[in-house]
Amino acid sequence: MKRGVVVKQSRRSTIVLTSEGTFLEISAQGQAEIGQEIEFSAQELVRRTRINHWTPSMKNFMRVAVLVLVFVLALFPVYSWFNGNKAYAYVSLDFNPSIELKVNNRMDVVSVAALNEDAKTVLANLDDWQDQDVETVAASILRISSDLGLLADSESIIIGVNYIEAKQEDKQLTSILEGSINGFNDTLHIASYQVPDKVRETAQDEQKSMNEIMAESILEGDSSKSVPALTQSDSAIIKDFYKDDVEEGAEAEETSLQTNEDPDPEPVYAVTNSAEKREKADQQADIVKKEAEQTEAKPLKAPAEEKKNEEAVRSRETIEDKEKAKEAKKQNKDEKKRAKEAEKQLREAQKESRAKEKQLEKEESKKQKENQSNDHGNKSREHEENKHSSARDQENGNNNDMDDERRGENDDY
Repeated sequence: MKRGVVVKQSRRSTIVLTSEGTFLEISAQGQAEIGQEIEFSAQELVRRTRINHWTPSMKNFMRVAVLVLVFVLALFPVYSWFNGNKAYAYVSLDFNPSIELKVNNRMDVVSVAALNEDAKTVLANLDDWQDQDVETVAASILRISSDLGLLADSESIIIGVNYIEAKQEDKQLTSILEGSINGFNDTLHIASYQVPDKVRETAQDEQKSMNEIMAESILEGDSSKSVPALTQSDSAIIKDFYKDDVEEGAEAEETSLQTNEDPDPEPVYAVTNSAEKREKADQQADIVKKEAEQTEAKPLKAPAEEKKNEEAVRSRETIEDKEKAKEAKKQNKDEKKRAKEAEKQLREAQKESRAKEKQLEKEESKKQKENQSNDHGNKSREHEENKHSSARDQENGNNNDMDDERRGENDDY
């Protein structure tokens, strides 16, 4: 039997407080009063303080809950990895090396891609970029490019950013990158802008830089790619940076179209290149000249012959002018290339010269230290010799005094 003090009475049950400080509910004790101590048996307990057994439905519920919890915990690392590697934006950096960065919503770089040979060289020297913030990675790319001679002062850098489902107030990547680049070298000319989705898709299809596709749209005036509004400074930098590449592509396309659209009544003698066209024009001009010499006595030429002669001359002049213009552009491009190579060699020579100067300074400093050490040793030796010489002189003086004393004693005797 157990004992407890009645603290509450109801029609169905009675609440008692045991000596252990536990409240228990027992079957109704109608005659007991509040504050009265009563005895009760374990069979009279109505509600116990703990569950002694699980029902089948509760066991099934707990099994399902445990399985769901294990499944969620197993998927959490996968979800975290996927969410961390999900693209928030794509960034194109072009300054001769052409590099594309994939950035997540924490502004950490999750992938890098080289879009030309110079970029491959730079990325081969780029270490520990994974999960680094985009500012740090951009600064490392610029530093490596500068060390390799691929980036000089006052050069242009194009920054194109394509956001993936980002809010307008969150689009701060261009400002972040501009700050990082200015912190590295404030003499660089920076053009930054937001790249439309259509330009991004075209760049992926053609495996080119987003900035290059954007420059083509600007220079060709293509409004189908939703070219964003650019400042005059940014537009001028982009046009100057990609002008030669876009013009070469346009010339190649124009030459191809002219070749395809040029009608030839005699397919067997079709002209396939500019040299053959020029040869044909010369032949036509020679024929016309011979006919003119043969009919020199006639007062007037037939209108059809005059027109044919004029067309032949114009055709030859046009072809020659195009060849000259193309040759001049090629020479200009070669000169630019040679100038860049010479500038690169000059930077390398200056770098080697600085390294040699530092080496010479180190050797000179080492020699000075050695000379100082030798001088100190010589002075120490001279000091010791002087000390020994003084001791010898003093000893000789003492001996002379003793000799004088002996001679005096002898004289006294």
